[in-house]
Amino acid sequence: MTSTQSQNTTYDIIGDVHGQQEKLITLLQKLGYKKEKNVWKQNGHQAVFVGDLIDKGPKAAKVLKTVKAMVEAGSAVMVVGNHELNWIQDAADHTSDILAFMDATEKHHSRRQLTEAFKYQIEELIEIFNWLRNQPMYIDQPDLRVVHACWDEEAIATMKTAGIERLDQIALAGYRDTYSKIYLAIDRVVAGCAHQFPSKLADNPNFRSTRFRIKWWPEDRVSINPIEIQPAPAKVQLPKDQPPVFFGHYAMVGTPDILGSNVAGLDYSAAYGGQLVAYRHEPGQPLDRAHFVT
Repeated sequence: MTSTQSQNTTYDIIGDVHGQQEKLITLLQKLGYKKEKNVWKQNGHQAVFVGDLIDKGPKAAKVLKTVKAMVEAGSAVMVVGNHELNWIQDAADHTSDILAFMDATEKHHSRRQLTEAFKYQIEELIEIFNWLRNQPMYIDQPDLRVVHACWDEEAIATMKTAGIERLDQIALAGYRDTYSKIYLAIDRVVAGCAHQFPSKLADNPNFRSTRFRIKWWPEDRVSINPIEIQPAPAKVQLPKDQPPVFFGHYAMVGTPDILGSNVAGLDYSAAYGGQLVAYRHEPGQPLDRAHFVT
């Protein structure tokens, strides 16, 4: 990451916001952030958003503006989630045609609120869209690792080898090449999905794989919201001597807790009436459930 802060920075990692602007502002205030010149900030702190800023909730446009202002001011960083990925996949080819961009954006019913909010400022929405494409899919720093869905060493290595960090044209082309190494790596990291392939592809001309979410974290201390897709257990190499990993995506329920000595999930179903959750991380300190803030 190019926006690494000093070693004394405290990171406030924030779960999937999903258009819940009021919950976001309430959480930022509880964390001690103050609004200065339209930017929420706190000296010595940096907010880290785990993706899925949009869809489901009612005020995705305001969430995007809030987070973009923070990132551009250096008071926050973010990774893209699968909902941003899906929007980029749908609309990336249409940014030079306003009507086509609106149609592509509205392929997901929740995104209609974006075109409605920016009805007379579609150029600004396209600017935000292009800004999202420049946000990373993973953060890999000496004191902090962040993905939206799954930290998979092999998938991250595949992306790094290909020079892929953001959803630029090269990354998007690789993602659109279904079942390529790049597609499978991005699908694992951003959407938390694995693929089971039939043993004889020739016998299945119209069926290539069974795609499913995986439960990759080592300790099963919380449950997944029953309204969400239930992930299947999977083994993922996660060295314990590496920096802590923070992720979202899975819409958990219950009391926030760490999911391993160096793993913490931050999505606690804010999109479904649950709490918006953050974890206050002091670099070098072991993870502790007491550091969750709701």
